[in-house]
Amino acid sequence: MPTNSYLPTLLLLAAVTAPIRAQEAVQTPDRTQTPAPKPHFVVRHYPADRDAPIAVVGERVLTLGNLVDHIDEQHHPGFREALEKVPTVQAMLQSDLIAPWVRQFADIEALRQLSADKEIDQAALQAAQSERLRVSFQAWLDTYVANRKAQGRPAELSQQRVNLFLADFQLRQGLGAELQGWLDYLEKDDYSRAQLQQFFQNNARAFGGQVKISHILVQNRDAGTGILLDEEAYGRAAARLADIKARLRPDGSNFEEVARLYSEDTRTAKEGGELDGIRRFDEGLPAALCRAAWQLRDGELSGVVETQYGWHLVKRLDFAQHMFILFTDDAIPSIREVMRRSRQEDLLFAARAKSNLQLKL
Repeated sequence: MPTNSYLPTLLLLAAVTAPIRAQEAVQTPDRTQTPAPKPHFVVRHYPADRDAPIAVVGERVLTLGNLVDHIDEQHHPGFREALEKVPTVQAMLQSDLIAPWVRQFADIEALRQLSADKEIDQAALQAAQSERLRVSFQAWLDTYVANRKAQGRPAELSQQRVNLFLADFQLRQGLGAELQGWLDYLEKDDYSRAQLQQFFQNNARAFGGQVKISHILVQNRDAGTGILLDEEAYGRAAARLADIKARLRPDGSNFEEVARLYSEDTRTAKEGGELDGIRRFDEGLPAALCRAAWQLRDGELSGVVETQYGWHLVKRLDFAQHMFILFTDDAIPSIREVMRRSRQEDLLFAARAKSNLQLKL
């Protein structure tokens, strides 16, 4: 059965949601057990920490209460009340959900501030956000159904179950869809053939090219949740970064050796921090890291690059053109996609820079 038939019209302001159910019973904790160790990252509780800052964007301080209110009003009605009553929902504030929520919420505010002098068509903006949510959820649902079929399990879903999936998806991914909707609205896909050809000529290396780098990671966030480290642990990470920078020679000749000894990326440290085959827009790596890798020249060192994993120092090793693409009618769709993505990325990074965006969680 085609999954498209399950999807209702999606509106961010009138989301299809299901209430977050309270637990039927709360077990009495076993007081003989050893208490869990105190987390080394920032811990926030709601509503006690409602006024705690989570980001600074321009002159506006975003609080945990601002984030909760926004999710409750735009993506999942009932979320605010559930945070106060349901332990499993409260635990989301210490899970791998909260850091992306904070980053996306702050990015939305940065784009709003960047666009303050523009006349925003709210209906068109909401339509772009709803379409992005629809496309994202459809892709997730198609994958879910395909996996069930591959496992030999029943793949037909009731409308009620799809609605429950949608409610959960919008809670977890709604802010991401809202952010991408902003970008889709601000950078429309309406390029002429001449504009596409000019972009292709100016960025030919990005089509079929790959970059190799060495990088050093210093984690200023918890490896499991992505939440910012608490003040003490963050201070140790900052001191570690300063020590590593002091050990690097100006010409980067000992970069790989330092990476082997001090990088906290355990997957690449033993290889001198090497990451190969980085495409300009690589789905497997943070945008800031790809951006830095492609902006450097071979042998050049970056400044500190911050991603959702922590602080990176990057040395570009080389560039290779693995495929050569010509500007043809068949290539235009992929060129159009890359051009739009490039301009949207430029827009988002410009918004972050102009607002001096700072994350506090």
